[in-house]
Amino acid sequence: MSVSIVVPCYNVAPYVEECLESLVNQSLQDLEIICVNDGSTDATPALLDAWARRDGRIRVIHRENGGQASARNVGMDTAAGEYVGFVDPDDYVEHAMYARLVEESRRHGADVTACGYTSFSDGDGSVLEELSWSPAAGVEKEVQSSMARAGSVWERMDVVTCNKLYRRDFLNRHGLRFETSFRSMEDDVLWLMALAHASCLAVIPDRLYWYRRRRRGSVSQMLEEQDRPLLLVAERLLHATAYWKKCGWLESGLERGWVLRALRHYLLVRLLNPGQPLPQLSEEECGRLRGKCREWFALAGEAEAFRTLGKWDFALCRMLASPPEHPGFLSRAWWKLLSRCRGRRGRYYRLKGKLSSCGGGK
Repeated sequence: MSVSIVVPCYNVAPYVEECLESLVNQSLQDLEIICVNDGSTDATPALLDAWARRDGRIRVIHRENGGQASARNVGMDTAAGEYVGFVDPDDYVEHAMYARLVEESRRHGADVTACGYTSFSDGDGSVLEELSWSPAAGVEKEVQSSMARAGSVWERMDVVTCNKLYRRDFLNRHGLRFETSFRSMEDDVLWLMALAHASCLAVIPDRLYWYRRRRRGSVSQMLEEQDRPLLLVAERLLHATAYWKKCGWLESGLERGWVLRALRHYLLVRLLNPGQPLPQLSEEECGRLRGKCREWFALAGEAEAFRTLGKWDFALCRMLASPPEHPGFLSRAWWKLLSRCRGRRGRYYRLKGKLSSCGGGK
């Protein structure tokens, strides 16, 4: 069997028909569709069972609610295909999607292959170009050595799971699964974990996946409204870095620069970009962010090792590694004055004042 498609389902009765219709009509017919009913309380279970009776390639697994990450893992554990793909049940795909991805993966021997996607509004179906993804085509056969390069293939593939096709033996060989303690942004973590092992990545520019946005009550909508909460970003980066250390890739990643690239991509740009509003954090959240950042730098090593970063990125790293403790009145007044400077300098001192005023919570 060529492809196993895992579809985690929870109370998505209005969307199941369109999703499964797009999957059973794939031009690549050699596939199985594993629908994991994650404790739905609406008509979803009955609809899934009806589809399974109509098409023998559809398998339905009923279970108590455990979250999307856990449901995806159940599907991965039962998959039999050479490749594994993931589709969210409120989305749908172009009929050629999996044939195109399989063809590209086999051509290059890629561990992970990705395509672009089109985002559309749940309300009126309009295309949301600003949230869509049209990557430049590319193949990377020396993944770890290219991580530090701007515009590298790993960045062009985006972090979402559903635009990708994974080799099943690659996932199983390295025990790659979604982190079940995360109820959101688990895609980012799996992607960062996979990068520690991948030997070849490939991406095609075609937008073959249709990604539903602005669906009331969905996790993606909540994250979109909150602009991917910074504290969650820091927690996920810390989890992935701990994994890199556990599997023996952290030292190599630091030497080659891709750990710093991930740090900048996920955290530093969010903190120091003058074009973005300063993160709105409560005192408790600010303290937890401080704690997570200190924990990350203790894991990755001394901030002095990051001198290759730009001036203000490096200064921020030093501050995050050792946040100011109980600064005096004169220090706070000086930082407040400097916070009025334009650009990254002013941003840095505004952050320094904010982080110094909160505790270092966990």
